[in-house]
Amino acid sequence: MRSKLIISALGTLVVLAFWSGTVGAHVTVSPSLLPQGSSDAILTFRVPNESSTASVVALRIQFPLAHPIVVLSPQAGSGWTVAVHSSRLPKPITTDDGTFTSAVSEIDWTGGTIPTGQFGVFNVLAQGLPTGTSLLTFKAVQLYGDGTAVNWIQVPTKAAPNPARPAPTLVLTAPGRVSTGTTAPQSVSTAPTAGTVSSADNGLAVTSLILAAFALGVAGLAIWLGRPRLNSPK
Repeated sequence: MRSKLIISALGTLVVLAFWSGTVGAHVTVSPSLLPQGSSDAILTFRVPNESSTASVVALRIQFPLAHPIVVLSPQAGSGWTVAVHSSRLPKPITTDDGTFTSAVSEIDWTGGTIPTGQFGVFNVLAQGLPTGTSLLTFKAVQLYGDGTAVNWIQVPTKAAPNPARPAPTLVLTAPGRVSTGTTAPQSVSTAPTAGTVSSADNGLAVTSLILAAFALGVAGLAIWLGRPRLNSPK
């Protein structure tokens, strides 16, 4: 009886540990905040493999045209083939570098793999972040070797503030201002900054801690119930 209780409790702990390590694994972009009008900012897209059987074989990132980034240059190499797609802008943009009538609307990475249990990092050099908006949304499509496609395209709304498949977002602050704790525009980040954790991720993390504490309690109770007992005096 004692061994069964302990095995059951330990099994619960293992399941919870695995669950807490996988929930909230979204495609994200870092830094999460940058000043409007920034130049030479490196945007790092982190892509986790959430499948237990298939590798990630392709990634598509869409870039907004309503408030476009003037020039986007993906990082070369790393075993991936990169395709850059441009679209005509609804309205030309004039900067110190000239007048632009088109901008990058999508970047596709193919030919590489992200094995199960790992994540990939995709860097893009952004020159000329827009002004006049406080948020950029990058819709992403993650493709697996078994044909599965996961669409990270949902935008939070008042009715659904924490969607299951949120699109990566970049908050744009007032020009020249970066909030404390964010990554400077010129730096390359291979891990998400604190700002990339959404409120949904925080809620899931708290739930994981509560369930883990419950499992520990179950394990302790199992050990206590299974311990040898002294016979009561007659």
